[in-house]
Amino acid sequence: MSTNIEWADETINPIVGCSRISPGCQKCYAATAAASPRLQQFPQYQAVSIWDGTVEFVKSQLIKPLYWKKPKRIFVCSMADLFHANVPEEWIHQVMAVVALSPQHTFQILTKRPERMKEYFSQQSLWIKWYEAAKENLWDAISEEFGELINLQQYFIDQPFPLPNVWLGTSTENQQMANKRIPILLQIPCSVRFLSCEPLLEEIDLRQGGAIQKLISDSYEWELVNEDIQWIVVGGESGTNSRPCHIEWINSIVQQCQQSKTPVFVKQLGANAIFGGQRFKTHDKKGGDIEEFPEHLQVRQFPFDT
Repeated sequence: MSTNIEWADETINPIVGCSRISPGCQKCYAATAAASPRLQQFPQYQAVSIWDGTVEFVKSQLIKPLYWKKPKRIFVCSMADLFHANVPEEWIHQVMAVVALSPQHTFQILTKRPERMKEYFSQQSLWIKWYEAAKENLWDAISEEFGELINLQQYFIDQPFPLPNVWLGTSTENQQMANKRIPILLQIPCSVRFLSCEPLLEEIDLRQGGAIQKLISDSYEWELVNEDIQWIVVGGESGTNSRPCHIEWINSIVQQCQQSKTPVFVKQLGANAIFGGQRFKTHDKKGGDIEEFPEHLQVRQFPFDT
């Protein structure tokens, strides 16, 4: 479906349902939306309205990218976390099979659970599991779109790894989550890694020396440089009773990105933006109109922008 998320062209929700795991989840927009009358007309959202970790699979959503010819940036699972513990691995295989079969699109996958994301993408010969998932569950859609001449097995054998059309990201709403999640993200093989500093709940230091994470076997120090993190999205919280987001915090992220030449996308100031200790009022209820941003924050870059 078309989306109001400024950094994506479309969203698909082959999986819906989740549960809260960290401070950024406290006022989860997806939990609120799932329980709304607009979405409660659909069976999958009726099943997950309590937001207690129940998850549902929606195949009709999954196969949509196979029919889109024009290249799109697609946010995968805006109403779920693909790497939630309750999501069966077979569902993830099907999602990744569609990703592999849609090289014209860019798939943006964001998680608050990078531990499982790392575990998944560290497996050997994933192409075999994607091929089997496609053959067993998606062949009707594949044959309809590609014709029966496609050699499905050879197609998956020929795919590069990591897939070049996948961006993997993790949410870093505060310093604690940045310190915890970024070192894990950096260990996941992928073409583009990104951070979502949204909802931004405090100032975050992403520069060299900003965090040192002790791992089981060794210590791992990360720094914000192009070859490690290729993109950062930042924004304040929206919705009823939003927590404050100080524009100075957003500015700090933007400055850090500019110093390291990392593309940054300022998504929104939030519904409760604060500047200089005072409420920063905007006509847009979520502070998402870029024309209302302070001029130095009117920045919406993507990886590979020239």
